[in-house]
Order: sequence, then C-alpha cells, then structure tokens
Amino acid sequence: MFKSTRRILAAAAGAALIALVVMLPATASAQRGDKDCANFKSQKAAQIYFLKLGGPRYDPDDLDGDDDGIACEDNPAPFYFGKHLP
Repeated sequence: MFKSTRRILAAAAGAALIALVVMLPATASAQRGDKDCANFKSQKAAQIYFLKLGGPRYDPDDLDGDDDGIACEDNPAPFYFGKHLP
C-alpha cells in the first residue's frame, strides 16, 4: 500500500509541475499588461521597452504601428531611433 500511495503522490507532483510550467508564461504576460505609447513619457523610453521585448521582430504591444522598427514616433523627446539596446 505504501508503494501505491507513493506513486500517486509522485504522479500528482508531476502533474502540478507540468501545470505550473504551462501556466507561468500566460500569467507573466497577463501581469505585464498591454502598453500603449501614452504609457511612456518619451519616445526613447518606449523604444527601449520595445527593444527589450524583442522589437522590431516581436511587438506584442503594437508600439510600432508602421513596422519600421521605431516605437511611438509621435511621443516627445528624448528620442532613440536605434534598433539595438543602447
């Protein structure tokens, strides 16, 4: 009986670990929230955030509306038009 209880506990622990691994990215993304250009005081702040998230190849917040690799071009100075983190 001890072996079957141990197997059940091991299976439950394994299932819990798998559930945690599957749910963690979705939870982190939901906590981050969607950002808009209005959330940034400057174009440079938006560009750095955009690049940290994988821009210009990946733009989950759609900060680069015209797909030129520059986020929030209408935001005020300071500006940073680089395509790599400074």
